[in-house]
Amino acid sequence: MDESITKSTDVIPDASDLRDAYNLELRSADGKPVRLGELILDKGDHITSIIVFVRHFFCAYDQDYVRSVCHHLSESVLKTLPHTDAPIQLIIIGCGNPSLIVPYVAETGTAFPVYSDPSGRLYKRLHMRRTVQNIMRPPSYTKISFWKSMRIAMKQMMKQGKNAFKGGKWGQNGGEWVFKGRKCEYAHRMEHVSDHLTAEELLKILECREGRGSVDCDKQFEE
Repeated sequence: MDESITKSTDVIPDASDLRDAYNLELRSADGKPVRLGELILDKGDHITSIIVFVRHFFCAYDQDYVRSVCHHLSESVLKTLPHTDAPIQLIIIGCGNPSLIVPYVAETGTAFPVYSDPSGRLYKRLHMRRTVQNIMRPPSYTKISFWKSMRIAMKQMMKQGKNAFKGGKWGQNGGEWVFKGRKCEYAHRMEHVSDHLTAEELLKILECREGRGSVDCDKQFEE
């Protein structure tokens, strides 16, 4: 995968990778398996799905990111986007043990469903990167310093006892994906630890996909 790929030109997986990805299993909070395709394809062609892949469950940067996304893309906002009368769902996927989903939901306050890919196979199939580059540079979607983020992570890990080291690989990064029907319309893979799309950027992309179409949206973000 070309490490120079930017937010506006990230490569959408080919049909083979997407087919394999749809068949890979995630885990719900109770440990039950669910295929990615069940969450996207089985909902029908009229559904737009926003999939946010986060870093490990103890990453304080990403916890702040999830809070920001939930605030700016709340269910009420998604229901009232212009140019669309079709349902929009947002799903969060992490890479840690599914037993940590419940405390993650409690910590972030998210009302959106959270699943886990503890094997990391889905992250790998969608070519998401592994790096700790920029870990000491806080992203725009958090107000905490690197050292405070580490203290928060350590405190949360200690509370989880035997699951302290099951939050996921620290170098695994995620990204933001938009699916409509059976088609992946947008893909952004984090290039480093602090590289999620902001909630505002994600909302703009969603408005473009729902309103003017993919070509106009791509032009907007390349300018």
